[in-house]
Amino acid sequence: MNIGVISLGCAKNQVDLEEILSYLKRNGFEITSDPNLSDAIIINTCGFIDEAKKESIRAILDMIPYNKPIIVTGCLATRYLDELKKELPEVALFIPIEDYPHFGERLEELFKDKKFSGQIDPTKRVFISPRKEAYLRISDGCNNFCTFCAIPYIRGRFKSVPLEVLKQELDILEKEGIRSLTVISQDTSMYGKDIGLTLKDLLKEINKHKGFDFVKLMYLYPDEVDDEIIDYFANTNITPYFDLPVQHFSDKVLKKMGRRGTREDIINLIHKFRSKVKDAVIRTTVMVGFPYEEEEDFKILLDDIKELQFDHLGCFTYSREEGTPGAKFHNQVLEEVKQERYKAVMKEQKKISYRLNKKRIGKEYKCLVTDFDEKNLYYNCINDLYAPDDIDGKMHLYSKVPLNYGDLVLAKVVNCSIYDVDAEVIEVIRQER
Repeated sequence: MNIGVISLGCAKNQVDLEEILSYLKRNGFEITSDPNLSDAIIINTCGFIDEAKKESIRAILDMIPYNKPIIVTGCLATRYLDELKKELPEVALFIPIEDYPHFGERLEELFKDKKFSGQIDPTKRVFISPRKEAYLRISDGCNNFCTFCAIPYIRGRFKSVPLEVLKQELDILEKEGIRSLTVISQDTSMYGKDIGLTLKDLLKEINKHKGFDFVKLMYLYPDEVDDEIIDYFANTNITPYFDLPVQHFSDKVLKKMGRRGTREDIINLIHKFRSKVKDAVIRTTVMVGFPYEEEEDFKILLDDIKELQFDHLGCFTYSREEGTPGAKFHNQVLEEVKQERYKAVMKEQKKISYRLNKKRIGKEYKCLVTDFDEKNLYYNCINDLYAPDDIDGKMHLYSKVPLNYGDLVLAKVVNCSIYDVDAEVIEVIRQER
């Protein structure tokens, strides 16, 4: 049987789907991206913020006309299960996250003449990232309970993946020829604290695998990054790319958000990274329009963005999520004010990004070739500057000689736009066979 797949949401949701696809393949299914060729369609949904929820609903509605059994998984199916059953009777099966350990049993409700064996296994995945790169999810859930966030209510409390399981995954990923590893979690810096370990213990294991050209850490909660971790980053081959979602700089707003630490703590942390880790690239996320954010709070945020000059910055307007404390707060900010503040942040960040990119012209970067853009005639690649989620921007890689997927090259930046850079290959370091 053929099963069609639509993947939505974050990288953590993608890993869920990769494990599900492996389970389906082990039970005789073939994977297709064409709904016309499918016997059933899985839609792995996101339920984090309004736009993500709308996208998930649109995806479900778009698949209904194909008249194929639709299976809805992921966060939306977990968060709104009862409502979705009532509103979308066309969906054949909803499988919330808590049912993943019994995935086969749930599928047997739909495929009544088929028996499923085994279980979803984190060490078995069908990779849907571009070639040579993969995510390593090191935990699930979250204990932070930020007042704007529904993740703890969807995914539950923080649970580290046992180190022995991660060791198996690392061995498999290296054997599979993965060259770029992106470490993800809802709270990466928290890893191991529930099982008597630390993030440093995991990083030591990762460093034993010499097949990875790039190792990037995403979602480091600023309050949990200590000097020991920064010093470790400074003295290893971990890629100097750090995702530190600060959310805000106003102490008043940070407190209302339920964030630990202060503006001063965050600024000091960023200065430590930059002073100790050579060529550190820092990405952050901020939120505007959170309840009680007044003009003076927004000014603090904007002034600090101007001062700190983040390499990459994503901005969100506050989404009032039911079931979270923030949804009940008074002093909700008007939507038009949120949009004005969002535009002001992004206008400033565009200036910062372009200014930083111009400074990169002439600099050389190690790059891992992932694929070729036949329309625009450049290679896509992984390097120190960008995360693999295409949010930061990208490097367009030009070469006078043909390159293979997985080749490692040295390239010089020759041009830039606001978010992207153009680079020319000056040396092939390693050719992939």
